[in-house]
Amino acid sequence: MSNLNLSKYGQHSIRFKLVTASIVVQVAILSLLVWNNTRLASEHLIQQAEVHIQKTLPLLNASVAGPLLQEDMATLGEILGQVTSEHNLRYIAIFNANNSLFIERGLRSASRNDNPIKNIPLQQHIASNTPGTPYRLRTPITIADSVIGHLELELDTLSIEQAIASIRKQGIIIAAAGIILSILLLTFLAVTITRNLLKLTDAVSSLSPGTKPVDVIINAKDEVGGLALAFNKMAQKLQQREQERDAAARATQASDARYKRLVENLSSEYFFYSHDTDGVFFYVSESITDVLGYTQDDFLSNYNTYLTDNPVNNNLTFREDCHQSGERRPPFVISFYHKNGSERMLEVSESPVIDDNGKMTGMEGIAHDITAHLQEADELRQHQDNLEVLVARRTSELESINNELESFCYSVSHDLRAPLRGINGFSNALLEDYTDVLDETGKNYLTRITLGTQRMSSLIDDLLNLSRITRYKMKIQPVNLTEIAKEIIRTLRDNEPNRSVNITLEEDLCAMGDKNLLTIALSNLIGNAWKYTGKCDNATINIDSVMEGDTRIFSISDNGAGFDSNYIDKIFLPFQRLHRADDFPGNGVGLTTVHRVITRHQGKIWARATVDEGASFHFTLNIKTRHNG
Repeated sequence: MSNLNLSKYGQHSIRFKLVTASIVVQVAILSLLVWNNTRLASEHLIQQAEVHIQKTLPLLNASVAGPLLQEDMATLGEILGQVTSEHNLRYIAIFNANNSLFIERGLRSASRNDNPIKNIPLQQHIASNTPGTPYRLRTPITIADSVIGHLELELDTLSIEQAIASIRKQGIIIAAAGIILSILLLTFLAVTITRNLLKLTDAVSSLSPGTKPVDVIINAKDEVGGLALAFNKMAQKLQQREQERDAAARATQASDARYKRLVENLSSEYFFYSHDTDGVFFYVSESITDVLGYTQDDFLSNYNTYLTDNPVNNNLTFREDCHQSGERRPPFVISFYHKNGSERMLEVSESPVIDDNGKMTGMEGIAHDITAHLQEADELRQHQDNLEVLVARRTSELESINNELESFCYSVSHDLRAPLRGINGFSNALLEDYTDVLDETGKNYLTRITLGTQRMSSLIDDLLNLSRITRYKMKIQPVNLTEIAKEIIRTLRDNEPNRSVNITLEEDLCAMGDKNLLTIALSNLIGNAWKYTGKCDNATINIDSVMEGDTRIFSISDNGAGFDSNYIDKIFLPFQRLHRADDFPGNGVGLTTVHRVITRHQGKIWARATVDEGASFHFTLNIKTRHNG
């Protein structure tokens, strides 16, 4: 066996497979890395050139617009000459508004002059044209958004193409060197590893019954060395096999004894049993006395007479099918008479007993007295049925009350709007028809009456909306709060274009909730921040979130008017205003609406504020499921 070597295994040897697989992997990885680095470097060169062009064009446009409008040929000539020399342009020309050539510098390419110029990206130009093809651009010259001419230029791309070719050549050289070094290193490692494996193979081949195993001496501290140590330990254990078999037999006898003690000392609700394939019981544990009151001998002699006439025992017919197939049957329930005459319900689990030839010789099982559990389940079911009836009755009553409340709200709002419209109409009529008769005080009174009726009408609308939010049927789904906030901010800026507010908005503020209700809540919170920063010179609003444990806390803060923190418990109550209506308009219902929306989302909302230093509102949304509610 000492002559064992790699020639015996050929291409099937571990050494050959290891070297081959490693070389293939290294070639693939290095090729991909070099290709990717070359591609990135080429794209970086082209992007730098494109950025330079994009920065230069606006400056050039601004430089030639005035002289072109004044038809100052001398100034345009100086500018074009300087641009041509500084930016390495082949050709540059200016056309007037009639698309006639006005001035040009450099040598135009040999392509047809009537070919339209397509302003394609530089990278696309280099990829789709032959090397050395100049890059052409044509851009309008504008003053005050009016086109007064066009600027046409050609850029020599030969230097960029040469740089890209040089990068590719360097990448190929680096890849080739890396592959050669990898092959040499991997070959050395494979030879070193497989040399020790061959020693281990010789030692395994020398194993035979009745001979003393030879220790394998491998000084390597790697996995192969560990394998050699494991082999030496395994060989030593082979000599102790007979002793271990005796110990296993003794352990089995002890286990059987423990099993017997366990069976004989079951709780008062369980007992073990065994019967043959004909259903004849030949063993039952002593705990049968605790469960059914019978002794072991009494039960084994008369078990058939203890079965009740309960229809549940029809399941016993299934036992014959299990005897035929030898499969374990699922748990089932049977009914037995207790010795005192009461009925007992037993849950039974059975398993087939299979001999060494694969033939079923009987069944073993365990029976559990579940009589008390079934009675408790029946009582619980009755309570649940009664509770469902009660809940249905209460739900019907609440729906009826809600419908009546909604009808009442609409009736009250209609009855209140009619006199308000009358007051508002007559006040406006007096202002229009008797403006010459009324003095300034009278006009002021009528104006205040009109404003009061309008505020009352707005207050009625807010109360109706607050009532609808309470009864609104939510549709829970993933909601992007950032997108909602962007739309609200866009509307606020459109309504007050003269205001300058610095707004910081965190991206991807996502939560589970009803989109319509959360839009209402964010509109009120962001609208308040916008309103109360109205008198700030450097108004700032921040919308972000933080994680505390598993809970995400959303925050909207500003540096506006703020409020007295002593009244912080009142801000979510209806009609509780902390500022004068002349300073900041409102009805005092917005934060109440926000509080109800957050509460319906099983969340919390709180505030912090300081007078003239701003306020911050924080809230959580804890709804997780996706159901309508």
